[in-house]
Amino acid sequence: MYLLRKVVESMGIILAVILTLGIFIVCIKRLKGFKSNTRSIAMIGIVAAISILLSMIKLVPFPQGGGITLLSVLPVMILSTLVGIEEGILCAIIVASLQAIIEPPFFPLQLPLDYFGSMVAIAFTPMFGTKKKTKLILGALLAGLLSTTFSVLSGVLFFGQFAPKGMNLWLYSIVYNFLGRGVEILLAIIVLNILPLKSIKKRLRS
Repeated sequence: MYLLRKVVESMGIILAVILTLGIFIVCIKRLKGFKSNTRSIAMIGIVAAISILLSMIKLVPFPQGGGITLLSVLPVMILSTLVGIEEGILCAIIVASLQAIIEPPFFPLQLPLDYFGSMVAIAFTPMFGTKKKTKLILGALLAGLLSTTFSVLSGVLFFGQFAPKGMNLWLYSIVYNFLGRGVEILLAIIVLNILPLKSIKKRLRS
């Protein structure tokens, strides 16, 4: 049993390193040469503040942390969709940093997973473009899946002791995080689909 647990943890560490390095490299490439202006900086700050406020409203709090907040990921989704992935990444980094200060992690190594990785992944919502709603929703679903995967890996690596006796660590973490982070992201995607994004984008450009 001990050996099996170590194998599971090793798999989690390998996946965590791969995903963390992968998203870090992609972010560096996206931000390379990126130039912001006063308007975009102001928008990033406002959206980050809204996201933090929403994250503090727990609709369904979970016992070991996490749960369902008042769609705190939605502002970053909207910003990335309307303005650009680069702005979304910067906003996500600010949000993750502030969340780490407001609700410090139990373990320092949660930071690249539960905080930065999970939040930055949301910024890639419009990865397939924004002209067609189907492509936007597909991108949002994939970004949401990636975001939740970071939380699942964190659960496997750091919160396995809370799994019911005899329950597989991966299964426990998947169920726990998809019922929390996953459900919240799904609700945010539904709202994103309802919003008149094209009209809002036209007003922002005017």
